[in-house]
Parts: sequence; structure tokens; C-alpha cells
Amino acid sequence: MSPARFNRLLRRQLDRFLREERLTFAQHAQLAALYPVQRWDWLGLGRWFALFGAIAAATGATLLAHELFEFTLEKLAAALGLLLVASAWTGLRLGRRGYRWSGHALEALAGLLLVGLTFTLGAIFSTGSGNWPALLLIDLLLLLPYAYLRVNPLQLTLALVLFFSWFGGYTGYVSGWGMYWFSMNYPLRFLVVGLAFVLLALAHRYGEEGEVLAPWRGFFKVWLAAGMFFAEMALWLLSLFGSFAEFWRGYQESAFELFLFNVLWAGLNLLALWGGQRLALRQLRGFAITFLVIQGYTVYFAHVAGELGPVIGTFVAGLATLLLVRRLELPRPFAKRA
Repeated sequence: MSPARFNRLLRRQLDRFLREERLTFAQHAQLAALYPVQRWDWLGLGRWFALFGAIAAATGATLLAHELFEFTLEKLAAALGLLLVASAWTGLRLGRRGYRWSGHALEALAGLLLVGLTFTLGAIFSTGSGNWPALLLIDLLLLLPYAYLRVNPLQLTLALVLFFSWFGGYTGYVSGWGMYWFSMNYPLRFLVVGLAFVLLALAHRYGEEGEVLAPWRGFFKVWLAAGMFFAEMALWLLSLFGSFAEFWRGYQESAFELFLFNVLWAGLNLLALWGGQRLALRQLRGFAITFLVIQGYTVYFAHVAGELGPVIGTFVAGLATLLLVRRLELPRPFAKRA
């Protein structure tokens, strides 16, 4: 076992002891400092290159087929079906031979091909309803259980992307593509879903610590990333444009309303920062720190920079950026020190 991998495994155990309150924050910081983790994750980079390579190869094959053969929807559906079966079968074979992430990437590619095949068949057998979100729901119901069956986090990521597209499309479709749905516009509905996903992720993580979800250890990170992304992006939009107008007709967003959403956004990230420390979840801390910085810049450029003028406003922004970079370069930024 390489030293870097040994350090990562040991750090995970230290994080677990912290969550179980067998170590204090100070003890955790002291011990973790003795076993540094390599910053550059070559394995993680390889996973994304494998996924990119699989998608690029399939795209190239599709373009080549388009150049060599006369295009029809029926031929496209047949080609997508063959590529889907070939990708899924090859991914399964590679996984059994120990090429885990190459197999996962090809299985995720099969999921993308399934989406393409579904929409192609939808175009062939279209009834004119225009209900394309229903096609995404079909793919979602197939790929989500498949991700758990194959223990494939890339497939789970694709399934959650499909959920994002289906939910936004469905809630717009059933309201005649209007903005509101059960008194919620797009930011509010995704804020609710995002917070629900975060709670689901924490419950998933608790199950992974035991025997119930042990085979899917690490899946909670995908749910957590999706939930935090939905909630953060929703609050970003709400802090800029408000949302109370949908509850009281004729009401326009006010400075007080925007202030409330900014307080809610900052509160969520401070809670995430505390929870990340308490549960030893670097991913949660990363989201909190990133979006606290984004919120700071958003408030500054939306409400302060214009009053200072272009010269002073730009100078202050640049100086703040340099100080932030200097702070982030220190070891374990924003973490409790021993």
C-alpha cells in the first residue's frame, strides 16, 4: 500500500472517531497533521478522464455514422440501441476484470445512450403532447435503481442530473410552463428539494456506517453534493431577485426581502460549516466556504461596488481577493486549531 493511500485510510478513521466523539477537535487536528493527504487526486482525475474518453468515443462514432449513412430516426434508434448494449456489456466485463472506473464510465455512457434512445423513440412515436419530461422520468426510474444494483456512483450522478432536468421540466409542464407551482417559483422549489436531498444524504451516510448500506459506502456524497448545489444555487437567485411576490400578488421585492434571503443563505452556510466540522465532512465544509465567499462577492458587487466607483471598487475587490487567497493557502483554513 502506498503512503498516500495509507494516509487517506487513516484520515478516514480519524474522521470517524471524531464523529463518534472518541476524539476532540483538538486531538483530531493534531493527529491529522501527522498524516497529510496528497492534494492532487490522480485517481479522481483518472475517473473523469475515463468518463470523458467514453463520451468522446461515442460522440465520434455517432458523427462518423452520420457521415457514412443516410440519416433517419429509425436508424438512429437502432444505432443507439446497439451502442447502449455494447457499452453496458463492455462496462460489466471490465468491472469483473478489475477495471472498476473504466467499467463505471462505460455503464454511465450506456445511461446517456439510454436517454438519447428514449428521446429518439419519443420523436418517432410522438403524439404531439410535447410532454418531454415524461421521457426523463422513464430514464430516471431505470437508471436510479441500476446505479445501486451496479454500485456505480457515476450512474447515480447521471440519475440526479436527470432528476434535476425532470423536476424542473415537469413542474413547468404541469403549470403550462409558467413560473409558479404550488406557490413556488423555480428557486424555491429547488431549495426545498435541495434541503430534502441533504437530509437524505445524512441518513444515507448513517446507514453506510452500519450494515444496511455498507455496499454503497460513499454514495451519500453524491446525494449531498446534489442537495447542496440545488439549495445554494436557489438561495443565490433568491438573494438577488427575491421571491415573496408569488405569495402576495402585486408585491415587489424590497431591500428587506433581499436582506432576509441573504441572512437565510448565510445561515445555511454557517450551519453547513458547523455540521462539516462536527461530522468531519470536508465536502460540506467545502460547499459552505465556497458559497460564503460567493455571497460576499455577490453582495459587494450588487450593493457596494457601484457606490465606490469603478476605480476604488475594483481596488477593494482585488485587495480582498489577494487576502482571501493568502488565507486559503494556509494549512486547514477555517478549521479549529489545536
